Amino acid sequence: MKLDQVSLDQTRELDDVAYKVMAKHVHELTGMDLNQYKANQVKRLLDSVLRRHELDSYGTLIRHLRKDPAMLRDFKGRMSINVSEFFRDPPRFDQLDRDILPAILKGSSKPVIWSAGSSIGCEAYTIAMLLDSHGVLGRSKVIATDIDEEVVRRGRAADYWESELRNVPRDMLESYFDPVSGLPDEAYPLPWRRNPDGTRETLYRLDPRLKRNVTFKIEDLFHSDYRAHFDLIVCRNVTIYFTEEAKRGLYARLCRALKPGGYIFVGGTEIIFNADALGLENAAPFFYRLRSATKEEE
Repeated sequence: MKLDQVSLDQTRELDDVAYKVMAKHVHELTGMDLNQYKANQVKRLLDSVLRRHELDSYGTLIRHLRKDPAMLRDFKGRMSINVSEFFRDPPRFDQLDRDILPAILKGSSKPVIWSAGSSIGCEAYTIAMLLDSHGVLGRSKVIATDIDEEVVRRGRAADYWESELRNVPRDMLESYFDPVSGLPDEAYPLPWRRNPDGTRETLYRLDPRLKRNVTFKIEDLFHSDYRAHFDLIVCRNVTIYFTEEAKRGLYARLCRALKPGGYIFVGGTEIIFNADALGLENAAPFFYRLRSATKEEE
């Protein structure tokens, strides 16, 4: 039976065929390729969406997504698994600040850095703050990309809740952020929110000078085609939901985007198992450096 002939109207549990049909619909609606992700993880996310909206089948879900733009935006955000905060895993950013950035600056007077899968921009702006502390922000270029239009919009707005700033050093918090006050804006109905535990947290706005030095783009990692462009690619906690085949393809793509001697910075649970074959060497825990020549060229 062809996938176009398979109905999801009575489907609440996705077998292999139903999953392929659902993946086809999701790709048509969002551009996301669910085949790049671990199926069990995606099925759990889809089931949570179904329960959240109290829908009786995946066919009903698809019909709602086609006619409700707000629901579609929410769905895409949930499927993109957007989790972000400033200085996530502080010891790793200490190492970036202490060892990796100085090494990059020795070889590049105008560093170019890519935050791949940047979500709401916390990571990209963390890097911008570190570049500023080294006195090179004005001659650096930071690009932040994500497939989710909604999180890219929020990254460009650069308004963040206290909980997202919990790891920001106090001196940087005071230098780069101000509490939002005045009238509510379109993105946030209140300049503060109440957490489930009853506590309130304030919304903070980032220094416009940092905003100007980070460029946000809506982009699918699997379709990006940068070549020998970046001194540093930060791709953290992005691939943990991908299939092994998808990871290999993505890391090969990222390596093509690195300048010789450039670095890839991955998350605390991520390992590039075929690093040597890609021409990468371990520079520090969770940092890989692209050799000047690949093994084939050597």
